[in-house]
Amino acid sequence: MAVQQKVAQITDLKVSQRGAWVSIGVYALLTGLKLGFGWWGGSSGLIADGVNNATDVLGSVAVLLGLRIALRPADADHRYGHERAENVAAMVVAAVMGLAGINVAISALGAVADQGRRPPEGAAVWVGILSAAAMLAVYTYNMRLARRTGSQALAAAAYDNRADALSSIGTVAGVIGSQLGWHWSDPVAGLLIALVILHTAWRIGFEAGHMLMDGFDADRLTQIRERVVRVKGVAEVRDLRARHIGNRVAVEVTVCVFPTLSVAEAHRICDRVEHTLSGFQSIGHVHVHVEPIA
Repeated sequence: MAVQQKVAQITDLKVSQRGAWVSIGVYALLTGLKLGFGWWGGSSGLIADGVNNATDVLGSVAVLLGLRIALRPADADHRYGHERAENVAAMVVAAVMGLAGINVAISALGAVADQGRRPPEGAAVWVGILSAAAMLAVYTYNMRLARRTGSQALAAAAYDNRADALSSIGTVAGVIGSQLGWHWSDPVAGLLIALVILHTAWRIGFEAGHMLMDGFDADRLTQIRERVVRVKGVAEVRDLRARHIGNRVAVEVTVCVFPTLSVAEAHRICDRVEHTLSGFQSIGHVHVHVEPIA
């Protein structure tokens, strides 16, 4: 069972890397298009979107590195393995997005104050539409992979993809508004893009930080406890802890058994608890401690 879970885990991590590579390639292409057409067409929103995509390349590289590090087996310094590199990669994505959002906001505010700027060229609209369509496709692909593999780092990258798609839609709206005579709409679109980026960065960073600090959902912990209580021979669950390690969960539980049982019988109960929890709620590691019930 443990060997099968490990093989499945390694397979999931390798599959997740495909999503990171797709993000890197698409972001690199869109960065060049947006910065080029944004500069040529005079669209601050499109330039802001291009700068955001340039930083997204770095974030996607961080995700790829995190997934590769997570593949390393457990060693003397990392007895639980290296899967938490995924959580660190998600934090890097959040930090990169946060810095990009601040930069985009500053640029947009500067553009709002520039009353003499000319409206952007209409070609920026088509670049924005192409970008939105591409990022929605990448978001769908990466989110499906993330749900299939349970990769937090890839899920963070997918949310970043979605934020970029929304940003491109905002850019298109801003350019069209400027073409209609609302010259303030393009820089305002850039400001709205910044808010979307910052909100997504906060969401990703909060979730990754929660996991890195061993935060765990109380309802899921209750479900795990109820499952252990139903194991034959368990008289009481005295202590239960769980933590996320990458896309899997590690559980430490103290169960109480009747003191009249032999060591061998108590050991068999521990084996039953481990077997019952393995694979439940993405649990990949179970440590059972047994004590006599008072």
